[in-house]
Amino acid sequence: MLWGCDYIVTNQKLNQIAEQLNKSNEYRVIRKYIKPEFYNDEGISSNTKRIGVFLDVESTGLSYSNNKLIELGMVKFEYTEDGRIFRLLDEFNGYQDPKVSIPEHITKLTGITNDMVVGQHIDERKVTDYLREVDLVIAHNAQFDRAFFETTFPNTPPKAWACSMNDISWKDEDISSFKLEYIAYRYNFFYEGHRAIIDCLAGIHILSQTLHVSKELVLKSLLDNSMQLRFLLWAVNSPYDCKELFKERGYRSITRADNDIKAWCIESPEDEVSAEIKYLRSDIYTV
Repeated sequence: MLWGCDYIVTNQKLNQIAEQLNKSNEYRVIRKYIKPEFYNDEGISSNTKRIGVFLDVESTGLSYSNNKLIELGMVKFEYTEDGRIFRLLDEFNGYQDPKVSIPEHITKLTGITNDMVVGQHIDERKVTDYLREVDLVIAHNAQFDRAFFETTFPNTPPKAWACSMNDISWKDEDISSFKLEYIAYRYNFFYEGHRAIIDCLAGIHILSQTLHVSKELVLKSLLDNSMQLRFLLWAVNSPYDCKELFKERGYRSITRADNDIKAWCIESPEDEVSAEIKYLRSDIYTV
């Protein structure tokens, strides 16, 4: 409820105003994320439900070999193989002292300060216990999160992973950016990003939606695509002036841990590898 100088605007009235603005085609009103009590409440046998977890890490930088994890967030949820999400379950959140000073730009991005992490430690046994009954781990850019997670917690039992960025054909669904905040905007909600738990909750909220073009549930598309064989293509020693081309096509700049080579890379489904190699030869490595 909003209070004015001499009138009160109720939530109901605000909803009516938002609806009228959206109908006008002159405005687009998006709403702040509110954690739902549940997504579906149909009577489904517990034997058919599976447990997923959306995972997000914050770190001191982009290289898991040179930088450190400083925050881990995980949120469990129930789902079925047809892509429906049911209840949100328990959350896990913890800080990790990187033993180095957090760069200023990371603090500006995440709000995490040195004082918040000093002396903090995430118990690997508690992480293992939390994931014990989990069938699938999902992250937005799982390549990044998984590398930091498995480096920090090397003794956790292996789990199946899926990526809400790469395992959904967002561009085919008329969504031009892979960023979680932009995808949320296209689904008419916003949130305060770059903190682990809220990023997880926003990710699950997106998974509960319906894709714009195919009209398939987002989670169902992710489940189907995550079963495909994928290859990681590295564009090594590429021309510097191709930087924007790589970004536009969805490549990421990553440093390889084994030989410290910095290169652009992209995950590609098996049936698209040949086309991607052809693109690299024709548009990038032209000499």
